[in-house]
Amino acid sequence: MTPIDVKWILDIAREAGGIALSHFGRTEGTLKADNSWVTQADVDVEAFLRKELESRRPNDAILGEEGANPTPSSPVVWAIDPIDGTRAFNHGLPVWGVSIGVFEDGEPTKGVFVLPVLGDVYYADGATAFYNGRALAPPAPVLDANALLLVSEGAFKRLRIDYPGKTLSLGSAAAHLCYVARGSAAGAFDHASIWDYAAGAAILNALGIRLRYLSGRTVDFEELFDAKAAPEPTLAAPDRHFGSLQRAFLSAD
Repeated sequence: MTPIDVKWILDIAREAGGIALSHFGRTEGTLKADNSWVTQADVDVEAFLRKELESRRPNDAILGEEGANPTPSSPVVWAIDPIDGTRAFNHGLPVWGVSIGVFEDGEPTKGVFVLPVLGDVYYADGATAFYNGRALAPPAPVLDANALLLVSEGAFKRLRIDYPGKTLSLGSAAAHLCYVARGSAAGAFDHASIWDYAAGAAILNALGIRLRYLSGRTVDFEELFDAKAAPEPTLAAPDRHFGSLQRAFLSAD
C-alpha cells in the first residue's frame, strides 16, 4: 500500500475546519430520516474532503456520513465525519469538529480530529498520538468523585447510570474519544457509526486503548463498514478502569 502522509491529512482537515467555521452561527439544520440534523456545512465539508481524498488516493474507499457508501473492497478505507457534533454546531456550541480516520486492513491506524472553535487538533500517525503537536502518554485518570464519564446524548433516555463521578454529554462522539485519550475523561460511552469512531479509535490505539463494546468485546471495525450503527453501545476507557465503568451501566433498563 502507498504510505499515507499524516501531514497532508492535517492540512485538509484544517482547511475543512475553515469551511465549517465559515458557516458557524449561520446554519439552519434539517432533519434526516434518523431524526439527526444535517446542515449545508456538513454537505460542503464532506464534498471538499471526498474531492481531496479521491484526487490523491483514487484507489481507496471512502465512507462518509452524508454520502453514498458502497461496501469497501480496498485495503485502505477512509471514514469521514464532516462535522462530528452537528447538533452542537447548529446550536452555536463549540464542541464539534472535522473527523478523518484511516483503516488499513481493517485496523484504525491514522486519524485527525480538529475542533475549529477551540483551536484544538488531535491526531495519530500510526505510532504516536498527539494533542496540539505534543505527544500524548497513555492516560491514567483517577476514578474519584470528580472523574468524568462522557456519554452520548441519548444515554439518559435508555440507561440508568450508577457512576460515582460526574457524567457529561458534550455532543461529539469523536471529541469524547479524544478527551479519553488526553486523560480529561475516564471513559466515553456511545452508540455510533464508523465515521464517528474512526479518528478517535486510531488515536486511542496509539495509546494502547482498544475500543470495546459495553459487553467487553473488542470492536471489529470491518463489521461497521456497512455504514450502519454499531450493534451495541461502546465504552472507551483504559484497561484498568474498563470493568468499573462497565459496571456503572449494569442497571440499564
